Amino acid sequence: MQELKIPNGYYHLWQTYLNAQGVDVFRLPFSEDEKLKIKQVLNQGIDTQSTYGFFSQIIEKTKQELDCPQLAFAMAEHVRPEHFGVLGYMATRSNSLAEALQYILRFSRLVIDGDEITPMQMLKKDQNIHLIWPFLHEKYYFVNELTNALMVHLARKMMPPHYFPLRCVNFAHAPQMAIYHYQKFYACEVNFNQAEYSFVLSLDALNLKIEDADPSLMQLLLRQAEEAIASKPRFDSIVQHCQQLIADDLRQHEHAPKIEDLAERLNISVRTLQRQLSDLDSSFKKLLEIERMKRCEQLLLDNVNLTEIAMRLDYSDQSALARAYKAFSGQTLLQKKQQLKDEK
Repeated sequence: MQELKIPNGYYHLWQTYLNAQGVDVFRLPFSEDEKLKIKQVLNQGIDTQSTYGFFSQIIEKTKQELDCPQLAFAMAEHVRPEHFGVLGYMATRSNSLAEALQYILRFSRLVIDGDEITPMQMLKKDQNIHLIWPFLHEKYYFVNELTNALMVHLARKMMPPHYFPLRCVNFAHAPQMAIYHYQKFYACEVNFNQAEYSFVLSLDALNLKIEDADPSLMQLLLRQAEEAIASKPRFDSIVQHCQQLIADDLRQHEHAPKIEDLAERLNISVRTLQRQLSDLDSSFKKLLEIERMKRCEQLLLDNVNLTEIAMRLDYSDQSALARAYKAFSGQTLLQKKQQLKDEK
């Protein structure tokens, strides 16, 4: 599984913030290995991507050293389009907010990437537009807080003066600092511990014109974004990941995993895993049963006795295994065993 990746622009933004505070990045108490990694990332293109794990590590040290729990908001004050790479320029040069949002939904992998990521969705509810994405894992609290803050602050620069259509911000996690900081920054309703992350905008906001629109430049940026997306690897679906993890446990550990085990190994919450499988017309229970039956047939081929197979696959007894296999395949275990023997 590919680790979550973020734009190198986030590292450059972090350095810009520190410079504005009169702080030299390399005088902070980082190890020599950390300093070397920081130099390597900062020397790469601002529109390339690096793993989030290391960024999270240096952010935590920065918060502690500067005693700045509201670091995400402090960094956001310095955001520029280039910190989001080509997508940042596309958003700020679009004709309208509606067009900018369409590009954000289409090319979001150029900012935050990883095979466990579920793309943002845009839904119309009553007279509002909801931009929604799921909770993944506690270790991604900061990247959600930072990305939210950067998007909002950059959007404010794109909108007409004295008007911003943000009505509500919902976080799937608990507040990570005093709620006052959230309310001051977003200047709207802010909720925590919600079912998912979301921005809520007024419906008429989609018609807002962007002051720095540049249609001719957009054609060039669009081609660049399409080429960048095309060059990215295509990830296997969450279904294939789950099948592989279940099969590995049944083969290597001789037990059936629980859904909580899979969610932890995929770095997402149980509810997110359930939702993603449901969206693909699947479920943990269905995948588990399929992999159990595949493993059962392999053990039959290896001449393992039925009582032993039932135990290895976490069935209560041989009868429970026999009923499950008949429901799954329409054959009895003895019929399947004979068939496999004839095919040898």
